[in-house]
Amino acid sequence: MAALQSKVLRVGVIQGGKIVEERVIPARQAVTIGTSTRNTIVVPQSDLPASATVFAWQGDRYQLCFAEGAEGRIQGPQGAADFGALVSQGLTRREGRGHSVPVGEDQRGKIVLGEVTLLWQFVTPPPEAPRPVLPREAKGNHFKSMDRLFVSLLAISFLLHGGAYVALASTALPAELTLEEIPDRYAKVLIPDRLPAPPVEKKEESKPGAEEKKPEEAKKAEPKKGDRTAETAEQAASRKAARAAAVAKAVSSRGMLKVLGALGPGTGSGAVADVFGAGGGMTDVATALSGAGGVAVATDPGAGGGRKGGGQGGKASIGDLATSGGGAVGYGAKSDVRVSGTVATEAAEVDSADIDQAKLAAFVRARMGLIKACYENALKRNPSLRGKISIRFTILETGGIADIIAAVNSMGAPEVASCITNTMRTWRTQFRPTGPVTVEYPFVFAPVN
Repeated sequence: MAALQSKVLRVGVIQGGKIVEERVIPARQAVTIGTSTRNTIVVPQSDLPASATVFAWQGDRYQLCFAEGAEGRIQGPQGAADFGALVSQGLTRREGRGHSVPVGEDQRGKIVLGEVTLLWQFVTPPPEAPRPVLPREAKGNHFKSMDRLFVSLLAISFLLHGGAYVALASTALPAELTLEEIPDRYAKVLIPDRLPAPPVEKKEESKPGAEEKKPEEAKKAEPKKGDRTAETAEQAASRKAARAAAVAKAVSSRGMLKVLGALGPGTGSGAVADVFGAGGGMTDVATALSGAGGVAVATDPGAGGGRKGGGQGGKASIGDLATSGGGAVGYGAKSDVRVSGTVATEAAEVDSADIDQAKLAAFVRARMGLIKACYENALKRNPSLRGKISIRFTILETGGIADIIAAVNSMGAPEVASCITNTMRTWRTQFRPTGPVTVEYPFVFAPVN
């Protein structure tokens, strides 16, 4: 028999003497019936099993499947036969507890499944319904569907912002101020320009017999262009000099500048020159104070202040002090004590897998010089200082470091731990964990010698 390609299977369901459902099955699709919702035909209120196969596609045709003892019949051009006759004639094939028999598109029949009866036959498939197509007028236009007010405002905003950007891009930046312009700016802040007083008009009485100047004399009295330029430059220079002097006077009368700028008695120089005397290039305070003859009170330049100490302020050696065991005392050259130490690290304790310990160790090693400097500063005061400091900190999601404390400090030097924590507050790591990660990093300090 040829393959079933021209017709499809139609199945009707009869329950209680009424047709409750009719289905047209697509080609080559199996048909199942039962109470489960996964079946092709679902009959919930019945004595059917959960699922039973009625038609199965095998090879090039459908196979009608029925259980042992089921009632039904098949009718075709050759006649009609019930299921019992088909089984006795050996026209069915045994499959498990049931039988199957091939059916063609020119056959029809029925199957009785308890209170449900199925009627089946092959029919010409109905034509496919055409897909609904909207008319062109109903589709509309994309631009017509847009809000005109919104599009207008968007276009205006784009033009305004674009024009503002072009204008700002073409605007030249202001020139940077030079050092020569800084004094004038500070002068304007300290001493603002005073507005000129309005001129007072004086009415002069005309004297009888006074002769008016002749036009030739008036022209001679006018300055030339070259003279006017020279006078303007001189006036500007004198004005700047006067302003600089006023600024210096205003600054010298304020705060410490007033004290340091006060004149000494009879010297005509400031308090700084009075302290350091006439010596130049001094490198220590003792030499600088060797020329001081007493204590002077800083006063205004016009005030008459005098020295308020007894004596002439002469130098005195150690021998003149009449100390016991006197003798020649040598002055040694000033020298800095150089100390150095080593900083070693131990394995850090990290409570998250988001932080790579090797990368964290490389990050800390790159900044080990700052931690070593904290230790060596304390080593100058205590050369035998050694011990272990464990710093506990938290790496945030942004890579920053917070909650920095010294968890362990066996060195007994809180200033070293404080220096390290203050240094680490400025660090920012390259890590970006999903949540805060607590790390405890131990450092072991020891002097070199």
